[in-house]
Amino acid sequence: MTAFAPPTRLDRWSGASLVAAGVLLVPGTLHPDIFETTLADAAADAVWVPIHAVAVVAVVLTLFGLTGTYGPRAERLGRVGAVGFVLAVIGLVMTACVAYAEAVLLPVIARGHPEVFDWDGPVTTSWAVRVTTGMALLWLVGLVLLGLSLWRSGVVPAGAALTLVGGAVATTVFGGLLVPVLAPLSILALAAGHVWIGAALCAGAAEHAAASRRPRATVGRRRD
Repeated sequence: MTAFAPPTRLDRWSGASLVAAGVLLVPGTLHPDIFETTLADAAADAVWVPIHAVAVVAVVLTLFGLTGTYGPRAERLGRVGAVGFVLAVIGLVMTACVAYAEAVLLPVIARGHPEVFDWDGPVTTSWAVRVTTGMALLWLVGLVLLGLSLWRSGVVPAGAALTLVGGAVATTVFGGLLVPVLAPLSILALAAGHVWIGAALCAGAAEHAAASRRPRATVGRRRD
C-alpha cells in the first residue's frame, strides 16, 4: 500500500470543497431541454429551481477548492495554470450570476410574463445576457488549462487531471447544447474530475504525485 504524506489543512478544505462541488454538479444531468420549448416553460419544471440552486453552491465551492489548489502551487503550475485559474475564476463568477438568476429571478418573472423569455424575446436576445452567458463558459476553458497544468506538473494523479480536462471539454461541446445522453455523461465526467482531484488533495496524494516525478527530473539533469 502506498503511503501518502499527510495533507495540509488547506488541502483538506480545498479537497473537501471540490468533492462536494462534484457531487452537487450531478443534479445537472436532469436539466430540462430548453431548446425543445422556452425558458419560461422549462422553469416551470419541478427540478429547475433545485438544479440551479445547488449549481450556485457548487460554483462557490469550486472557487474555494480551485483557489486552495492553485495558490500554494502557482509557481509549479506555470503560465498555463495561471491563465487557466484566472479564466476559471472569471467564468465561475459569471456562472454563479447566471445560475442565481435562473434559480431565483427567472421562475418568478416567467410566471407573470413568460413572453419575455421566448427565444426572440427581450431577455434571450439581450447582448448583456449573451455576453454574461458567454463569459460563464470561461469556467470550462479555465478548467481545461488548469487540468492540463495539473497533469503536466504531476501535482495530482494523471487520471484525475485528465478526467477533469475531458469532462470540461465534453461539457463545453455537449453540455451547453443539452445533447441527449452525451450531455449527462459529460457532466458526470466533469463531476468525477472534481471529486477525484478533491479526494487526492484530502488524502495527500497530490503531493505524492508531484514528489514521485521529481527524482526522475533530477536524474535527467545529472545525466546532462
